[in-house]
Amino acid sequence: MGLIEASRRGPSYNPSFRVILIPRRFRQNRASIELNKIWRTNTKVKGFILEKVKGGYSVAIAGFITFLPFRPRVSKKISKNDRFTIESINPKRTNIVVF
Repeated sequence: MGLIEASRRGPSYNPSFRVILIPRRFRQNRASIELNKIWRTNTKVKGFILEKVKGGYSVAIAGFITFLPFRPRVSKKISKNDRFTIESINPKRTNIVVF
């Protein structure tokens, strides 16, 4: 599979201008769109804990490394593979917090 070309449409449309997306970037962009949909609908998503970090855990979800903070009063046992709810997404810093 080669490069994917996407035409730019809009008020300043220039037919000679093309945006070239590398497949990895394209998949990452698609995953971030899906994660935003999941965040807005407040549904759970599959993920797995990578490691313990300062203040919580690193969790891998759809190719993104997210943060799961410690919750001292939560009685639920967290397993290695679990379903998580996205609490917040900061697109500027690509920061995602789950619980």
